[in-house]
Amino acid sequence: MKRSVMSVMIIAVMLFVAACGNSGGSIFKDGIEDYISTTYTLYDTVESAENSDRYARIYQAENRDLATVSDELQNHETPDEMSDINDGKQIFIFDNVFVTLTESEDDPDTTLIEVAEEEFARNNYGPSFFEGYLLASLISNLFGTNWYDSRNRQCNLNPERCYGGYNSAGSYVGKNSTPTIRGSSNRGGGIGFGK
Repeated sequence: MKRSVMSVMIIAVMLFVAACGNSGGSIFKDGIEDYISTTYTLYDTVESAENSDRYARIYQAENRDLATVSDELQNHETPDEMSDINDGKQIFIFDNVFVTLTESEDDPDTTLIEVAEEEFARNNYGPSFFEGYLLASLISNLFGTNWYDSRNRQCNLNPERCYGGYNSAGSYVGKNSTPTIRGSSNRGGGIGFGK
Protein backbone atom coordinates (compact mmCIF):
# COMPACT_ATOMS: atom_id res chain seq x y z
CA MET A 1 0.00 0.00 0.00
CA LYS A 2 2.78 2.44 0.94
CA ARG A 3 4.56 1.68 -2.31
CA SER A 4 1.51 2.50 -4.47
CA VAL A 5 0.88 5.78 -2.59
CA MET A 6 4.52 6.76 -3.12
CA SER A 7 4.25 5.88 -6.83
CA VAL A 8 1.11 8.00 -7.20
CA MET A 9 2.84 10.94 -5.48
CA ILE A 10 5.89 10.66 -7.75
CA ILE A 11 3.70 10.54 -10.85
CA ALA A 12 1.69 13.56 -9.62
CA VAL A 13 4.88 15.56 -9.05
CA MET A 14 6.22 14.58 -12.50
CA LEU A 15 2.95 15.63 -14.16
CA PHE A 16 3.00 18.95 -12.30
CA VAL A 17 6.60 19.65 -13.37
CA ALA A 18 5.82 18.69 -16.98
CA ALA A 19 2.75 20.94 -17.01
CA CYS A 20 4.74 23.87 -15.63
CA GLY A 21 7.49 23.26 -18.16
CA ASN A 22 5.01 23.52 -21.04
CA SER A 23 3.28 26.67 -19.84
CA GLY A 24 4.39 30.11 -20.98
CA GLY A 25 4.79 31.37 -17.41
CA SER A 26 6.83 28.50 -16.10
CA ILE A 27 8.87 29.09 -12.97
CA PHE A 28 11.35 26.58 -14.45
CA LYS A 29 12.26 28.88 -17.34
CA ASP A 30 15.90 28.61 -18.45
CA GLY A 31 18.15 31.60 -17.88
CA ILE A 32 19.36 33.62 -20.84
CA GLU A 33 22.72 31.82 -20.95
CA ASP A 34 21.02 28.43 -21.21
CA TYR A 35 18.61 29.72 -23.83
CA ILE A 36 21.41 31.12 -26.00
CA SER A 37 23.59 28.01 -25.65
CA THR A 38 20.75 25.71 -26.73
CA THR A 39 19.36 27.96 -29.48
CA TYR A 40 22.47 29.18 -31.32
CA THR A 41 25.75 27.62 -32.49
CA LEU A 42 28.85 28.10 -30.33
CA TYR A 43 31.36 29.88 -32.58
CA ASP A 44 34.35 30.85 -30.44
CA THR A 45 35.49 31.80 -26.94
CA VAL A 46 37.54 34.68 -25.56
CA GLU A 47 39.57 34.07 -22.40
CA SER A 48 39.79 36.80 -19.78
CA ALA A 49 43.10 38.62 -19.48
CA GLU A 50 42.59 38.77 -15.69
CA ASN A 51 41.33 35.29 -14.88
CA SER A 52 41.81 32.31 -17.20
CA ASP A 53 38.78 30.61 -15.63
CA ARG A 54 36.52 33.33 -17.03
CA TYR A 55 35.69 33.77 -20.66
CA ALA A 56 33.09 35.14 -23.03
CA ARG A 57 31.34 32.79 -25.39
CA ILE A 58 30.54 33.82 -28.94
CA TYR A 59 27.51 32.25 -30.61
CA GLN A 60 26.40 32.55 -34.20
CA ALA A 61 22.81 32.99 -35.38
CA GLU A 62 22.93 32.20 -39.08
CA ASN A 63 20.22 33.63 -41.34
CA ARG A 64 18.94 35.83 -38.51
CA ASP A 65 19.55 39.55 -38.62
CA LEU A 66 20.27 41.51 -35.46
CA ALA A 67 16.68 42.75 -35.02
CA THR A 68 15.35 39.18 -35.22
CA VAL A 69 17.81 37.85 -32.63
CA SER A 70 17.08 40.86 -30.41
CA ASP A 71 13.35 40.03 -30.50
CA GLU A 72 14.05 36.35 -29.80
CA LEU A 73 16.07 37.17 -26.68
CA GLN A 74 13.50 39.67 -25.39
CA ASN A 75 10.68 37.17 -26.00
CA HIS A 76 12.53 34.62 -23.89
CA GLU A 77 13.47 36.96 -21.04
CA THR A 78 13.01 40.65 -20.34
CA PRO A 79 16.44 42.27 -19.96
CA ASP A 80 17.27 44.43 -16.94
CA GLU A 81 18.83 46.97 -19.32
CA MET A 82 19.22 47.26 -23.06
CA SER A 83 20.59 49.70 -25.57
CA ASP A 84 19.12 50.71 -28.88
CA ILE A 85 20.50 49.08 -32.00
CA ASN A 86 23.29 51.38 -33.17
CA ASP A 87 25.81 50.74 -35.97
CA GLY A 88 25.04 47.02 -36.07
CA LYS A 89 25.41 46.47 -32.32
CA GLN A 90 23.11 46.15 -29.31
CA ILE A 91 23.93 45.43 -25.66
CA PHE A 92 21.68 43.74 -23.09
CA ILE A 93 22.16 43.13 -19.38
CA PHE A 94 20.28 40.12 -17.98
CA ASP A 95 20.81 39.56 -14.24
CA ASN A 96 24.52 40.55 -14.42
CA VAL A 97 25.10 38.74 -17.72
CA PHE A 98 26.14 40.97 -20.61
CA VAL A 99 24.86 39.94 -24.03
CA THR A 100 26.13 41.82 -27.06
CA LEU A 101 24.62 41.36 -30.49
CA THR A 102 26.77 42.33 -33.45
CA GLU A 103 26.17 42.02 -37.16
CA SER A 104 28.71 39.69 -38.70
CA GLU A 105 31.33 41.55 -40.73
CA ASP A 106 31.04 38.83 -43.38
CA ASP A 107 27.25 38.50 -43.61
CA PRO A 108 24.69 41.07 -42.35
CA ASP A 109 22.09 38.27 -42.17
CA THR A 110 24.19 36.52 -39.52
CA THR A 111 24.36 37.82 -35.96
CA LEU A 112 27.14 37.14 -33.47
CA ILE A 113 26.02 36.87 -29.84
CA GLU A 114 28.65 37.48 -27.18
CA VAL A 115 27.78 36.30 -23.66
CA ALA A 116 29.95 37.49 -20.76
CA GLU A 117 29.43 37.44 -17.02
CA GLU A 118 29.79 40.70 -15.11
CA GLU A 119 33.31 39.89 -13.88
CA PHE A 120 34.53 39.35 -17.46
CA ALA A 121 32.90 42.59 -18.60
CA ARG A 122 34.37 44.61 -15.71
CA ASN A 123 37.90 43.27 -16.13
CA ASN A 124 38.18 43.07 -19.92
CA TYR A 125 35.94 45.48 -21.81
CA GLY A 126 37.27 48.96 -22.42
CA PRO A 127 35.05 51.95 -21.59
CA SER A 128 34.63 52.66 -25.32
CA PHE A 129 32.82 49.31 -25.63
CA PHE A 130 29.80 50.85 -23.84
CA GLU A 131 29.95 54.42 -25.21
CA GLY A 132 26.86 55.22 -27.21
CA TYR A 133 25.04 52.14 -25.90
CA LEU A 134 24.65 52.17 -22.11
CA LEU A 135 24.71 55.15 -19.77
CA ALA A 136 27.95 55.77 -17.92
CA SER A 137 25.95 56.07 -14.69
CA LEU A 138 24.54 52.56 -15.18
CA ILE A 139 28.00 51.09 -15.76
CA SER A 140 29.36 53.02 -12.76
CA ASN A 141 26.57 51.56 -10.60
CA LEU A 142 27.52 48.05 -11.71
CA PHE A 143 31.32 48.31 -11.78
CA GLY A 144 31.98 51.09 -9.26
CA THR A 145 32.24 54.86 -9.59
CA ASN A 146 35.96 54.85 -10.43
CA TRP A 147 35.72 52.13 -13.09
CA TYR A 148 35.78 54.46 -16.12
CA ASP A 149 38.85 56.39 -14.95
CA SER A 150 40.84 53.38 -13.74
CA ARG A 151 39.91 51.28 -16.78
CA ASN A 152 40.85 54.12 -19.15
CA ARG A 153 44.27 54.33 -17.46
CA GLN A 154 44.71 50.56 -17.76
CA CYS A 155 43.70 50.67 -21.43
CA ASN A 156 46.14 53.49 -22.14
CA LEU A 157 49.00 51.64 -20.43
CA ASN A 158 48.17 48.18 -21.82
CA PRO A 159 45.87 48.50 -24.85
CA GLU A 160 46.34 44.78 -25.60
CA ARG A 161 44.50 43.99 -22.34
CA CYS A 162 41.54 46.19 -23.20
CA TYR A 163 38.98 44.19 -25.12
CA GLY A 164 36.64 45.98 -27.50
CA GLY A 165 34.31 43.13 -28.41
CA TYR A 166 34.50 40.24 -30.81
CA ASN A 167 33.70 42.04 -34.03
CA SER A 168 35.67 45.22 -33.39
CA ALA A 169 38.58 45.61 -35.75
CA GLY A 170 41.99 45.98 -34.16
CA SER A 171 40.95 45.40 -30.56
CA TYR A 172 40.63 41.63 -30.50
CA VAL A 173 44.05 40.47 -29.44
CA GLY A 174 45.04 37.12 -30.90
CA LYS A 175 41.97 36.88 -33.14
CA ASN A 176 42.29 34.18 -35.79
CA SER A 177 41.82 35.23 -39.38
CA THR A 178 39.06 32.63 -39.58
CA PRO A 179 37.26 31.98 -36.27
CA THR A 180 36.37 28.35 -35.72
CA ILE A 181 33.64 26.53 -33.88
CA ARG A 182 34.62 25.24 -30.44
CA GLY A 183 35.70 21.65 -30.46
CA SER A 184 37.75 21.89 -33.64
CA SER A 185 41.51 21.48 -33.55
CA ASN A 186 41.98 25.26 -33.72
CA ARG A 187 40.53 26.71 -30.51
CA GLY A 188 40.19 30.34 -31.46
CA GLY A 189 41.86 33.33 -29.90
CA GLY A 190 41.17 36.29 -27.74
CA ILE A 191 42.68 38.37 -25.02
CA GLY A 192 44.05 35.08 -23.82
CA PHE A 193 43.16 32.16 -26.00
CA GLY A 194 39.92 30.17 -26.28
CA LYS A 195 38.98 27.45 -23.87
